[in-house]
Amino acid sequence: MNVKNKKLIIYGESSFAQMIAHYFQSDSAYEVVAFCVDSAYKTKDTLDGLPIVTLETIEEHFSPKNHSIFVAIGYKSVRTHKVLFEKIAALSFPIASYISSQAMIDSTSTIGKNCLILPGVILEPYTTIEANCYLNSGVIVCHHSKVKAHSILAAGSLVGGYTTIGESSLIGFKATVAELLELADETLLGAGSLLLDNTKAHTMYVGTPAKAVRTHSDTGILIVPKNLKQKV
Repeated sequence: MNVKNKKLIIYGESSFAQMIAHYFQSDSAYEVVAFCVDSAYKTKDTLDGLPIVTLETIEEHFSPKNHSIFVAIGYKSVRTHKVLFEKIAALSFPIASYISSQAMIDSTSTIGKNCLILPGVILEPYTTIEANCYLNSGVIVCHHSKVKAHSILAAGSLVGGYTTIGESSLIGFKATVAELLELADETLLGAGSLLLDNTKAHTMYVGTPAKAVRTHSDTGILIVPKNLKQKV
């Protein structure tokens, strides 16, 4: 049983935020005490029996001296994922990370603020995970590789050794990035793809081997599930 000696607020009120709260509550030293959102996006008063407060009034309810925040924003827009993290980081609250007890993290690895490291993740020696990165179940990041800030690695993806994933990138389900590569910012690699070459910024790659198929410099990476009715 985890000893709860820290208090946590989750930014978000979606099913994704609910899932993140469950991870913290069941497998960390944090006790989740509330959710918060901007007043313009608040649609309900409670989630799983916990209050949802507005970001504008959060310090009226909770003190930064003994509460931390985790920004739980889903994958619809990777740029929004970055913007909201930077908004929360400007506040006085400490920012937490979740690292599953079922992940294998080498002692030489470094992990930034607001990172999500889910069960089955493997970080080999001398890996760097910068702030606000989500590594989903079964992700492997091989030795001496770096995942830059605000990036998302979907379940089962693999990053080879001595490779750098550019800022605000998204690596799809069970996709593989070969060793010794440099991925530019906002690279999107499709599910199941195999990337063997460096990438250009704001570009989507798919296939085996992966090839560029389109750019998203205007919108950033947008993921809108076709069959998921609940917002993520």
